Amino acid sequence: MISSLQNLLAGRVDVCVVGSGPVGLALGIALARSGLSVALLESGGKTISEKTNRLAAAASISTDHHAEASLTIRRAVGGTSKAWGGRCVEFDDSDFDGRPARGDARWPIEHSAFRAYYDDARAFLGAELPAVDMPDMDGEFEPSIESWAREPDMAKAHGALIENLPNLHLVTQATVIGLDLDREGARTKRLMVWHRGKLHSLGATIFVLACGGRENARLLLAAQEIAPRLFGGVDGPLGRYYMGHLAGELARIRFTDRSFMEKMFFRRNGTGAWFRARLIPSIALQNERDLLNSVFWLRSPPLEEVYATAGARATLNLFKAITGRRKMRRMSFKSKVSDTTSLSDLVANPVQSFNAALQLTTSALKSERQPNFFVKNGEHLYWLAYHGEQRPVASNRVRLSSEVDETGLKRLAVSFDFDEEDLASLIRCHHALAEWIGTRQIGTFEWLHPEDGLQTAVRRQALDGYHQIGLTRMGASPRSSVVDGNCRCHDLENLYVAGSSVFPVSGQANPTLPAVALALRLADHLKGELRAAGA
Repeated sequence: MISSLQNLLAGRVDVCVVGSGPVGLALGIALARSGLSVALLESGGKTISEKTNRLAAAASISTDHHAEASLTIRRAVGGTSKAWGGRCVEFDDSDFDGRPARGDARWPIEHSAFRAYYDDARAFLGAELPAVDMPDMDGEFEPSIESWAREPDMAKAHGALIENLPNLHLVTQATVIGLDLDREGARTKRLMVWHRGKLHSLGATIFVLACGGRENARLLLAAQEIAPRLFGGVDGPLGRYYMGHLAGELARIRFTDRSFMEKMFFRRNGTGAWFRARLIPSIALQNERDLLNSVFWLRSPPLEEVYATAGARATLNLFKAITGRRKMRRMSFKSKVSDTTSLSDLVANPVQSFNAALQLTTSALKSERQPNFFVKNGEHLYWLAYHGEQRPVASNRVRLSSEVDETGLKRLAVSFDFDEEDLASLIRCHHALAEWIGTRQIGTFEWLHPEDGLQTAVRRQALDGYHQIGLTRMGASPRSSVVDGNCRCHDLENLYVAGSSVFPVSGQANPTLPAVALALRLADHLKGELRAAGA
């Protein structure tokens, strides 16, 4: 239920969760359903405020390959799910194999720890999976699957629970700006909360930071500034190993195996959730060719490639004028269609124009329901989108700057870039896929760029800052990690961190589904901890 901060200050809750994005909501709801009292603190309100979002702006960003910091978060109930496409992807076994390319990054838990919670996480996100007829694959590439949330905005999807769960106390406009530690620096006593222009302190038995990767690190760095020995000291792992993913397109496929192709199209399950198959290199291939994990799926080609004839092109221009530029960008973000619509082309090519209009109208209607616009074409030609792993590198990091926001909390200085091996590994994976497609006679693999320009093309497309992985990473040792296998800070016995910032590797997966699965696992752990303490 929506609560006032004043009511919470008068008592003490079992667990205080900072952040009401998908991870914070999943954790808070799971704990409250078990009978525990939960304070859920949200910096924003029910809707997105540009002013509140600017609290997360960075003092500086080192490269153009990181998006503007305030654009990569949403300080509002539901968090980044308000801008999220709803894509849900599981980790792969290869993400847990501790290969040398990932340096000293090691999961202290097995993939099975996530598998036990994937179904519950999908149910929470509204992205359940049916029994799927997957493409017939063997050898070097295997099928992977992704699904999408029916309602991506988790505040809307779980609005009734947020309003009615009596033990869940959601407080908006409550920005946590610091941790108040005990004299020994071993426990968190209270959180310092900036609320409606005033500073308050809120106590709880257990605290969980679930306010996004950079913001989790920012609060811990502020605590470390007061107690420098925390989290391995100033040269320790906190705020380092910042990761995201490479994304874009380098190639396309002209299919000859129609059955294989159609199994990679969008499909819908019985609950209404969309899903589709993708291509991923096997563990054996990743080890053999020293590949970071990557995944590939079909994307509709730019519309001007589909509508190449004069009549069809004229219809496309007319459709753009009617529907508006925003819809056209959504339908094909690569498309650069001329603004000139020739009536003579429409009249001179009536059959082409009519067929193009029919296909565009049908595709536009479908695109309102599908996660992404996707035009099937008679050429069986589709672009190959990729999502590639980034290696954990200590120099990719965030630090506290001297610049402060309006609450007095220091802003972050962000150092982030993709290194040459990130790019080279992705290109090697494309070459391996090209060989596999040819050997399997699935179709023809065609590069979109000259081969000697592939590295430049990948770097030009490289942009992240949204997934915020690794900054408070999980591990067995406090010398090389910030939290343990249960997401508890090594140095603070009642402080936990939830979200993608605890992942020691990025893998190929979008982080939301695994982060929610780990949050549900954390909920079970905290229930056990609090029951044991109560007993």
